[in-house]
Amino acid sequence: MRAAAEVRAAAVAAAAAALMALGLPACGDAGGGPPARDAASPAGPRVVRRIEPADLLPADLDLVVRVDVARMRDGLGQAASDELARRALDEVPDEALESALQRADVVWLGLRLADLEEGDRVVVLEGRMAGLTPDPGRWEPAPAAQDGVAVFDRRGGVAGSRADTARIIALGDRAVALVSAVEVSSVARLLRDGPDARRGDPAAEGLVSLDLRARRLPPYLARRFPSIGALVAGVARVRGVASLHDEGVRLDVELVGVDAAGAARARRFLEVFRDNVEDVRYADLMKELSIEQVESTVRLRWLFPAPLVLALLSGRSPG
Repeated sequence: MRAAAEVRAAAVAAAAAALMALGLPACGDAGGGPPARDAASPAGPRVVRRIEPADLLPADLDLVVRVDVARMRDGLGQAASDELARRALDEVPDEALESALQRADVVWLGLRLADLEEGDRVVVLEGRMAGLTPDPGRWEPAPAAQDGVAVFDRRGGVAGSRADTARIIALGDRAVALVSAVEVSSVARLLRDGPDARRGDPAAEGLVSLDLRARRLPPYLARRFPSIGALVAGVARVRGVASLHDEGVRLDVELVGVDAAGAARARRFLEVFRDNVEDVRYADLMKELSIEQVESTVRLRWLFPAPLVLALLSGRSPG
């Protein structure tokens, strides 16, 4: 039983890592204009509505990852699920994350891939947040125009890394958002105007899911790698779900091309990748990768057997 639990834990961690590795390198509102406001009307939010945790993810963050911590916890226990969630959020070095993560049922991580090293991001944790209060020595209350919303800014501003949390937003006892400095104004706009229509929206399925809005390579990289540049330019969106099954981890990925030709380039690239792996240790794994194209969409299904996942994560040869 213990060995089986270790295999399942390793499989969950691999799901998070594999989904993050699948990414290929204009904002709207929720619809319906706000009512007119004359000069005598008090300033305040333009949208009076219940704010959902995922509404705090701006559309300028082109990659959104959803981690279902509750499902991990049900299958693996509190300690294991917290550790695996930390692995999925490994790029978020923040002291404010630890206590909120222990209470979270679902975690969303929004990133901008072009600024991944700088750390522009928003982390939203939904769960049992009652009694969770920022350290008053580091955080000070800021004005909040919405009922049931509390805002805290870092005292003295962000003096260290650009990735450090500059603002914490609490949606009552339901959720907490950790916002990096660059995204503070964008999230404030969402609180005022409502959610962006084009924000990333991972499926509420599996253990880990993602929604990536692909962007073109920077010009200098596109000139240096024209084939890869053409491949990336032909993909509009990537959505994926990692699910845990008795036989291992299954990845279901959907690549949406800008047109059928763009999807075909992505399909051919993936087929070449699958069919030309020379290392015989991974031959069986490659056979498990199913690729099909339907018009401008390419669908992938890939099963990672549990013993192989455990061996890879432990650093041992798959044999």
